[in-house]
Amino acid sequence: MSAGGYHYGKIIRKYRERRGLTQQELAERWPRARGGVGVDWRYVQAIEYGKKRIADPSTLRRLCELLEIPPWEFGLSSYDPFHPQAPLPTKNHLFEETLSVAEALLRQTLAMRRLAPLPEIEQQVDRLGSFLTACRSELPPPLRLERRLQTLRIQYYSLVGLMHYEHCHYDRARSTFQEMLTAARQAEDPRLIAHALQKLGVELKRIGHYHEAINALEEARDLSLKVSRPLAAFTSAYLSQMYAIAGDPLRFERTIEQAVALAEPLKSAYGDGTDFVFHKLSGIFLLRCRGYLYINQPQKVLEGYEELRRQISLDRNLWLDYRLHLYRAQAFLRLREVEASIAEARAFLQAVTGWQSPHRLAKGRELLNEIEHAGYHDLASVRIFRQELLEALNQIQREQPH
Repeated sequence: MSAGGYHYGKIIRKYRERRGLTQQELAERWPRARGGVGVDWRYVQAIEYGKKRIADPSTLRRLCELLEIPPWEFGLSSYDPFHPQAPLPTKNHLFEETLSVAEALLRQTLAMRRLAPLPEIEQQVDRLGSFLTACRSELPPPLRLERRLQTLRIQYYSLVGLMHYEHCHYDRARSTFQEMLTAARQAEDPRLIAHALQKLGVELKRIGHYHEAINALEEARDLSLKVSRPLAAFTSAYLSQMYAIAGDPLRFERTIEQAVALAEPLKSAYGDGTDFVFHKLSGIFLLRCRGYLYINQPQKVLEGYEELRRQISLDRNLWLDYRLHLYRAQAFLRLREVEASIAEARAFLQAVTGWQSPHRLAKGRELLNEIEHAGYHDLASVRIFRQELLEALNQIQREQPH
């Protein structure tokens, strides 16, 4: 090897000097190929001048640990395939920074649900999915098992399930949230377990498994009370819905007020992503409205309108507009104020169309069925709403990829 060319010795000298070691001090710690440490200082000098070379990869790896040399400087990976269980010799800063970017993408995607149409959110989910797929295929086993990456993968299940939900693929959503719960339990992360239970509880409610849904949401609430105030507010709000559906107004009101009491002191910090919670106080107020519908107190839905509208504006929680109109339409219908109900139904349709979400638009079909079932199918205003809804449904079907 030419003494003037590139060789490992130049790297060793740079990091030796960076550590403030003399050649003699490094020689005393030098890892020997057959075990043990210590060589003559002249050997270190010969290595640094390029007169001798190191052929043993394990010696190079031990020098990386000793002098804090990034393995790539020696043409090595941080991962040693001959010792797969060994810890990585140095902290992989590029990997840590990459994870930080991926985590930021996930947080941004969850926050975007309040503001952006479904296709834009799906693009973000696809990007994150491509990153995780690359991690599974390209990373060595120790990094695949890294805690932050595992947490990111579990949160990704949540996004995938929400995309199934938005497309009305509820069976797939439920299956995804079950996978999320299994992975969260394996990771022994109570925050992620609570999130998975909350989402699974909602989907169990959708198929009428109310007892199982209550059990899941109560477990989520009990777990979150131990670890996170924002998460406790979030899970309590959804649990209150199950009590309302079960016809228990006392527990509904007690639980939804507990959710408000937990969230309100946090102010804008509630829903800022702490402990993966992107729900907002306006979301809790909206769940309170829906609960009043379940326990057949439509007047309270209307009484809470102004407070909810102000909170939606404060939170910039724009996607809740469609539900606000939906619940007011249902409340007016139950009070037999049919024209006011239809006016809110049409406002709902205007609010929901631009989001390009089949699930949100499907709520319009449910509302129409409710109006017609109440005996108002022959009203001119109902016929107009029916036609507008049909056009919106056809439009979104044309926009969906085949």
